[in-house]
Amino acid sequence: MKGLKRSVKELDPSYVMDGVARGTGSLARHTVGGIADSASLLTETFSKNMAVLSLDRNYAQRRDRFKALPGASTTFTGGVESAVVKLISGVLEGVTGIVQKPIRGAEKDGVEGFAKGIGKGLLGLLVKPVIGLSDAATDVMIGVKGTVEAGHYMSGVLAHTQMRPRRVFYTYDKVFRSYNLADSTASALMIRTSLSGEIYLSHCDMGGRVAILSVKKFLLLSEDGKQELLIKFKQMKYAELRKVAHQGGVLHWGVFIFLKFVNKAGSEVEVVTSEDKELAVDLCLQIKGGINQAANNRETE
Repeated sequence: MKGLKRSVKELDPSYVMDGVARGTGSLARHTVGGIADSASLLTETFSKNMAVLSLDRNYAQRRDRFKALPGASTTFTGGVESAVVKLISGVLEGVTGIVQKPIRGAEKDGVEGFAKGIGKGLLGLLVKPVIGLSDAATDVMIGVKGTVEAGHYMSGVLAHTQMRPRRVFYTYDKVFRSYNLADSTASALMIRTSLSGEIYLSHCDMGGRVAILSVKKFLLLSEDGKQELLIKFKQMKYAELRKVAHQGGVLHWGVFIFLKFVNKAGSEVEVVTSEDKELAVDLCLQIKGGINQAANNRETE
C-alpha cells in the first residue's frame, strides 16, 4: 500500500513493484521464522522433560548449566555445527553412563546400588541420545530462524527486546540493594546449578571460572560450566589465604578451605588458586562471610 501511494504520487510504477517485493519477503521471513520458533520451543520442552525421565540429576543440571552459557551464533551454519555437537554429546553420555552408573552405584550401596546403576545406565542409553537429537533439532530451528530474519536485523529493527536479569535480594533477610547486573547474572546462572532454589549471597568472577555462594553452599564452576567444587558452609572450619607454588616455580595465591571431614582425596583441605591476589583476597573474604553467616543462622535456629 505504501508503494502504491508513492507510485501514484511520483507517477513511477517501480515503487509499487518494490513494495510488493518487500511485503512478500517480510511475509515469507516471518512465516518461516515463526514456524521454526514454534518447533524449537516444542523440541526444547521435549528435551527438558526427557532429561528428567533419565533419572540422572547431574546430567540434567549439567545440560541446563550449558544452556546458561553463551551459545552458538544464531545462523543456520552455526545451528548445524551446534546440533552435531549436541547429538554426539547425547550419544556419548548414554554410552559412558552404562559403564559409570553401576560402578558409582556399587561404591555407594553395594550390590543393590550396582543393580540400580545398571537400570539407570540402560535407561540413559535409550533416553540421552534421543535428548541429543532433540537438542540438535532445537539448535537447527534456532539457526533457521536467525538466518531467515537476518535481513530484518540488518535493517536496524530489533525483533526481540533483551530484558535484564531479575533483581537479586540478598541473604536470608532478602535485603534490597541497588540493581547490580553482575549479581543478577550470577543469580540467574545459579538456578541452573546445584544451588538451584537457594538464596543468593555473592559471587566472584575469577577470569573464566566463577565462584557462586548461596547462604548455605560454596560452588566453583569451570570455564565450560562444569562443577569443580561444592561445599556446604557448615562443613567448613575456616578459610585463609596463602601463597602456592605452581608449575615452573611461579607463585599463585590459594584460598585454603579447612574442612570438618576428610574429602574423597583423603584430605581435610580444599584449595582454590588464582594468579590474581585481589581476586583471591576477595574470594577468601566472601567464603569467611558465608561461614560466619551460616554459623549465625544455625545459632538463631
